[in-house]
Amino acid sequence: MTKGVADPCKILVGIERIIRHEDNELLLAPYREEEIEITLKGMGPTKAPGPDGFPALFYQSTDIVLIPKVPKPTQLVNFRPISLCSVIYKVVAKTIANRLQTIMDKCIDKVQSTFVPGRLITDNVLLAYEILHTIKQKRLGKKGVMTVKLDMCKEYDRVEWRFIEEVMIKMGFACEWVELLRRCVTSVNYAININGRRGDLFQPSRGFRQGDPLSPFLFLICSEGLSSLMRMARRNGLIKGIKASRQGPAVSHLLFADDCIIFGEASHIGAKIMKGVLQDYETCSGQCVNFSKSTIIFSLNSTEEVKAEVSRLLGVRVATNPERYLGLPNMIGRRKKESISKRIDGWSNRMLSQGGKEVFIKSALQAIPTFAMSCFLLPNFLCKKMEGIFAKFWWQKGKGRKGIHWCKWRYLCKPKNEGGMGFRNMAQFNIALLAKRGWRSSYAWRSIWAARGILEKWIIWKVGSGERISIVHDSWVPDLVNSRFLSSYSGSSDNKVVELINNQTREWKREVVEDTFRADEADKILCIPLAKHPHEDLRVWRADPTGVFSVKSTYKLLQNVDPSAYAIQIIYCDFYKKL
Repeated sequence: MTKGVADPCKILVGIERIIRHEDNELLLAPYREEEIEITLKGMGPTKAPGPDGFPALFYQSTDIVLIPKVPKPTQLVNFRPISLCSVIYKVVAKTIANRLQTIMDKCIDKVQSTFVPGRLITDNVLLAYEILHTIKQKRLGKKGVMTVKLDMCKEYDRVEWRFIEEVMIKMGFACEWVELLRRCVTSVNYAININGRRGDLFQPSRGFRQGDPLSPFLFLICSEGLSSLMRMARRNGLIKGIKASRQGPAVSHLLFADDCIIFGEASHIGAKIMKGVLQDYETCSGQCVNFSKSTIIFSLNSTEEVKAEVSRLLGVRVATNPERYLGLPNMIGRRKKESISKRIDGWSNRMLSQGGKEVFIKSALQAIPTFAMSCFLLPNFLCKKMEGIFAKFWWQKGKGRKGIHWCKWRYLCKPKNEGGMGFRNMAQFNIALLAKRGWRSSYAWRSIWAARGILEKWIIWKVGSGERISIVHDSWVPDLVNSRFLSSYSGSSDNKVVELINNQTREWKREVVEDTFRADEADKILCIPLAKHPHEDLRVWRADPTGVFSVKSTYKLLQNVDPSAYAIQIIYCDFYKKL
């Protein structure tokens, strides 16, 4: 039940008008048939269909299923409520969400790293680790710093609808668009499904549904209220944030969807300001911090008196072992192995077929370390240890019953059309994930550096309007990657491709090219088509026909260059594809 919304003016001051007139025109344009088709194709065919699969009402009537979070639940908080959205509603909501996500990058603060196209949660993870490293090294100075990891109470269930409307209007969304979203959110009726029995319908007054395609985006708009308060506090000099380096930007907070980390000064005043910001956010948005589950970490120069006072004022406990709580690299190995073994123990007693084991390994077991491998280079022995656990589970005949390993695990990691089972080689998959980090950012971290060789070999430049690509240092002729042919160029190493192009006719300067390079090299350059209209230079990933980097194409590339892999006759590959 809603508690009402306090006057949100204090929060709305920090919300800027981002949405332009053309953005609203795009959002409010009539929906096209191809949009509906894209939505249908983008929905998982077996993911949580509605109660009957085809409801009579256009807007859904939703069941709430209570999933127990503990073996013997005794209170309502021991359950996780999951809403079953009907299929027709999902088509409607997903189509609307597809439009909304095209402009989310404009209206959502950069500190939020999830559910926004072009951003990854691992961006903020790496930034958080860098700041935590800075805090751990801070031993000098009169004032200490702190990191508060907040745990929100049932974040989706508590969001106030009116607050979302106020924020969206302040951002510049058209009233018609806000009304459309309001109807999607407020027109739902719930029924509690307990032990297979469906209760009476009732209508909620706040909150979003789990499984609703719109919910993640609307929740991000809600979290802009917290970002607004933090921005205003920084402008007023109340919060300074923490720098990972002297010349770097100060970071006051990072958002991971419904999780939040706040950085600030470890003092009575700093804690009081932080508490006030969180209280203002709660009274307006409905979001409530669970301080009993939240934790705080202090820099080494913080006194015990300050730690005790700040912890008491905020009502959060002090993390005695930040590495263990936050899962720093030296703890990843043991925790991941324990998690995998525990998951296997829970399923070993069930009579899984070999096909069931395949699905379980691919969808559950191998997904456990993916998040850690996206940020850190795991030791090779740890990857082998995990693969040994997978192989033991694959070949065993039951819990505690060993089976014969009929072939090596690396052979099972080959694609099915090459005679394998399509399992992941964990070390290669780790490198592929880190290569994505290198593609998106730089080579600043040691783990990402491991993927440097892949990127250097398979990135090419596609020249555009500026053509400011270095002739010597950048790969811009596809068939001559890593070739030293450009050393014959008589100019300095800073010469650019633009010097070889006539920008008036948008053609190569044939005489200059032929006089500068060898005949075979010049022919390859002159065959490169130039854009008729100016555009920025861009990178192209050679391992994928689309030119877009993907973990899948990188992993496949690593498999193909694996010298230990065996080859299968092409006739069997073609047969499997037909099959």
